[in-house]
Amino acid sequence: MRKTVKTALFATCLSVLAFNQANAATEIRYGLWANQGEAQYEGAMEFKRVMEEESNGRFNVTVYGGDQLGTPRELFTQMALGVTQMNASGDPGIKEIEYLAIPYLMKGIKNYGAVLDTDFGAEWNRKLVEEREIRLLGFMPRNPRQISANSEINSIDDLKGLKLRSPERDYYVESLSALGANPTPMAFAEVYTGLQAGVVDGQENPIETIYAAKFYEVQKSIAMVDYIKKPAYVMVSNTFWEGLSAEDQALMKKANDASNAVIGKMLPEQTSKMIEEMKAAGIAFTHPDTKPFMEATQSVRDTLGTKMWGEETYKKIAEIGRKDLD
Repeated sequence: MRKTVKTALFATCLSVLAFNQANAATEIRYGLWANQGEAQYEGAMEFKRVMEEESNGRFNVTVYGGDQLGTPRELFTQMALGVTQMNASGDPGIKEIEYLAIPYLMKGIKNYGAVLDTDFGAEWNRKLVEEREIRLLGFMPRNPRQISANSEINSIDDLKGLKLRSPERDYYVESLSALGANPTPMAFAEVYTGLQAGVVDGQENPIETIYAAKFYEVQKSIAMVDYIKKPAYVMVSNTFWEGLSAEDQALMKKANDASNAVIGKMLPEQTSKMIEEMKAAGIAFTHPDTKPFMEATQSVRDTLGTKMWGEETYKKIAEIGRKDLD
C-alpha cells in the first residue's frame, strides 16, 4: 500500500514538473543604452507589454537599460551564446550596415529600412547571422547628430580649426575634417572632462546624448546641422529567432513597431523640453545653412561609399537615401 502511494506521488510530481516546464514563459533579456524615462527605454517597455500581453504570458521580457548588460560588443557575444536575446544600440555588428551613417547619406529611418529591404541588404543580414549569430530585427528612432562648441557656429566657416571630439571611426574623422574642423578621436567617457579642460573645443552627438551627458554645462552653443541621421539597431539572437514559430516572429516585429510608435511620439516632446532647459542654462542654438555642409562632405560619401559597397551598390544606396520617405 505504502509503495503504491509513493509511486503515485512520484508520478504526480513528474506530471506537475512537466506541466510547469511546458507552460513556463520564454525569457527575453533586452539590453539597451537608454535609461528609464528616456523615449527609447519607454519604447522598449512597450515592446515588453505587447510581447507579454499578446502572447498570453508565453513570453517574459526584462528590459536592462543604461548598458547594464555591457557594451554592444559584449552583448553580441552574450546573444551568440544565447544568454541574452535582444539589444538595441548604435552598433549594427558589420560595417556594411554601419556605414549607412556616412553624413547626409540617409534622410531618415525609413530610408535605412528601404536599403535593408533590397537584395544586398538581405545579404548583409545573412552575413551578420553567419559572422555573429545575430540578426537585425528592426530600428529604433534617435535624433540626428548635432555639433556643440564653446563658440557659436552660424555657418560652416565657424568650424574652421575647431578641435572637435570624434568617435574613433573614419567616417566621423574624415567628415569633420571635410567641414574644416580638427577632429580629435576620444573615448566617450573622456568627453566631458576633455571639454571642461579645453582639450577639445566641441563635440557631436544627438540632442538627447548631449543633454544626458550634461555636455551643455561645458559648452556655449549647439549647431542644429543634422549631419548624421542614424537610428539605433534592434538586434536579436539568431538561435533564439530560429527557435520561434512564424507567428511569434511576426509578434516580435509587431512589438518592435509598437515600440517605435511610442518613441516617435515621446522623442519630439522630450527633445523640445531638453532644448528649452539647455537654453535656460545659457546654450545658444543656431541653425546654419546645411547646404554647404552637404557639399563639403560629398567627397567623403563618394570615397567611403564606393570603398565599402562598390560603385554600383553605392549609387543605389545614395538614390534610396535621397528619397523622401519619413
